[in-house]
Amino acid sequence: MQKIKNFLLKEKVLFITIAIIVILDKITKYIVKRNFYLGESRKVIGNFFKLTYIENTGIAFGLFSEWSHPLKSFILFTLSIIALYFIISIYIKSEKSYMMQICFGLILGGAFGNIFDRIAFGKVVDFFDFGIKNYRWPFFNIADSAITIGVTILIIIYTFFHKSKIA
Repeated sequence: MQKIKNFLLKEKVLFITIAIIVILDKITKYIVKRNFYLGESRKVIGNFFKLTYIENTGIAFGLFSEWSHPLKSFILFTLSIIALYFIISIYIKSEKSYMMQICFGLILGGAFGNIFDRIAFGKVVDFFDFGIKNYRWPFFNIADSAITIGVTILIIIYTFFHKSKIA
């Protein structure tokens, strides 16, 4: 029991970051589901930024959404678990600085948020909708944003500028 307590205290920034991301992800998805009809879009900043409620049955940025394989859910869930295992393995071997805990907390919080939805609902709510003229970026959510920000900070900024040990 003391080992678990010491681990939780040592990794508190990681767990706090994960909790914040999962909570924000769940709250924003709930708000969108409660206040929008599926497919409904509302302009926030003209056509550049809209909130659009869609349900993504694929993975990041809608990849494999149109795939109709009978084992699609199982395959995508399995890929998510493999990715989660890989991320946790890298974290275990990495330096445990606060910045590293924040980066991995963002990545893991986003992963847990979307994996929970995939298990519970078989799909993920996406709602951020950006674009210029006829080009629209694929829809995404808080969990996707957290993963992207965590990876960006971890790989680009933290690794190259701080020469930290990652795995």
